Amino acid sequence: MTAGDFDDVEAPFDRMVVPTDAYEGLISTATWDPSYEPGNVALKVEDLLGSGDELRAYHGAFIASGTRGLGARQYNGLDPDDEFVSNQDVLDNVRDWTKDSGNVIWCTDWSYDLVEQAFPDEMDFLGDDTTFDAAQSDAIGTITAHIEDDRLKTALVEDDMAVNFDFSNWAVPESVADDVTVWLKADEVTYRVRDGEGDQTVQDVPLLVSFNPHGASGGRVIFSAFHLDAQTPEVTDELIRTVFGKLDENEGEPVDPIQ
Repeated sequence: MTAGDFDDVEAPFDRMVVPTDAYEGLISTATWDPSYEPGNVALKVEDLLGSGDELRAYHGAFIASGTRGLGARQYNGLDPDDEFVSNQDVLDNVRDWTKDSGNVIWCTDWSYDLVEQAFPDEMDFLGDDTTFDAAQSDAIGTITAHIEDDRLKTALVEDDMAVNFDFSNWAVPESVADDVTVWLKADEVTYRVRDGEGDQTVQDVPLLVSFNPHGASGGRVIFSAFHLDAQTPEVTDELIRTVFGKLDENEGEPVDPIQ
């Protein structure tokens, strides 16, 4: 998994006692930890996404919102920050990795650019698909989402879920292909126009989805428009167990992943 500035995807696995490797991918500095000093970090996101051999050592990968290399510019700087999503070798590496059965990648919020560039036929996001960060438009708040899949309804014992968005400018999905499974969907999302005035509304917004880009025999891609660490621990853990797949919480190996 990657350590991003805006989403802590390591915490639920710590709670479930599932061993993980965390790859440092902070854009610049950890805004939530002013004392953070990168120093000599052994595991970096460049190695995970940039090396086919490194990614192939894993069956599951979580790419956190705010991971460097997945946006047009740094949020606190002027240097380009799109070296991964604009690198064809990286995109091919991710596509090839998802061909293998049992491999699952989960991207959250701002890491949507990786999904959009690597799998352009599966999802459509707000704004110009060729412009990085174009879908990042909505505001902080809570949205009621309908649980579309019976497996998740059973796990959460609910028909609806309050989805918390703890940062502004989260990435808004507009639609998905017919072969995409929608787990959570909002009736509508009202976002502010980035380069204009007034608000616009999108109907039937898929907030949590998964798909098999190479067919049922291959791996899966999961995207959540929200941050995992913005939800309650109980909900986050159930989302991971149900959508990602069952985990052996003593050994850390995925068992019988849901296709």
